[in-house]
Amino acid sequence: MASVILPSNRWTDGAADVAADVREDDELLVVCDSENASVVSDAPDEVTVLVAGDPEGCAGKANALAYGMERATHDVVVWTDDDVSRDSGWRDRLVSMARNRGAATEVPVYVGGGIWPLLEPAFVLLGSLGLVEGGFVWGGGVAFDRTEIDEDALRSDLRRTVGDDSVLSTYLDDPWADEDHPREVPVSGAPGDVYDRIARFAKAAYFFDRAGTSVLLAASFVAAALFALFPVFGVVAATTLAAAGYAKLGVRRASVVLAYPSVLCLPVALLAGILAPRFEWGGRRYEWRDAFDVRVVDDE
Repeated sequence: MASVILPSNRWTDGAADVAADVREDDELLVVCDSENASVVSDAPDEVTVLVAGDPEGCAGKANALAYGMERATHDVVVWTDDDVSRDSGWRDRLVSMARNRGAATEVPVYVGGGIWPLLEPAFVLLGSLGLVEGGFVWGGGVAFDRTEIDEDALRSDLRRTVGDDSVLSTYLDDPWADEDHPREVPVSGAPGDVYDRIARFAKAAYFFDRAGTSVLLAASFVAAALFALFPVFGVVAATTLAAAGYAKLGVRRASVVLAYPSVLCLPVALLAGILAPRFEWGGRRYEWRDAFDVRVVDDE
């Protein structure tokens, strides 16, 4: 038995995939912001829809997850997203390993068109493999035994941050990562959307690990400078490294050939993301000034 929490204001194909794979003794809690959200009327009758209300001082998703955990009844909790296609068996893998290890996470691979492929190799290496090697979890596909953590503190932290998965990672010890089934997550390649995504992830990395992210930022500038000075070496090294990372996850993407420009773009993208004054995430604009210092920006 597990409580599956799905923050969403719409009933999507991804939500239907989640509903199709939960067991009869599970509870699927779809958590939205408002009674006016379309998911309230569009969700199937067997799905429980909860209304968390608008967030104050945190992201809408983080607020929904905290609210969902208050209403959940099972010890094993699954967090997931509504914009990801699911294969059958994903729930069983996560829940089984969460029972054995305390926590289990899927490994996201962000894929898209537009200008996104320029950064895709860097995100595979740092975001996807970095999650595996660093012991982090992804909020779009994670299961954990809440009896093994301080749940009250987690819910409190969720209600004052944007980084739901970054917060959860601090509560979990050595989560199992499902490397054999990487989860492709479609993302927009429009410049504004790419900026917002980089800001969300760069700030999360920096606010929750300032020292490590500062070292990474410095190293990325050094690598970019070195590869720019010695382009032949840079192309070979970057492409080889990216190809190894893609192969480790079983990912086949043409973007691997853009590893060299990805390395050159990475330091500027990271710095711009950390310094971004505002960004949009999940339909709202935020000022995220520290790990637990968030302002929801009203439309202007």
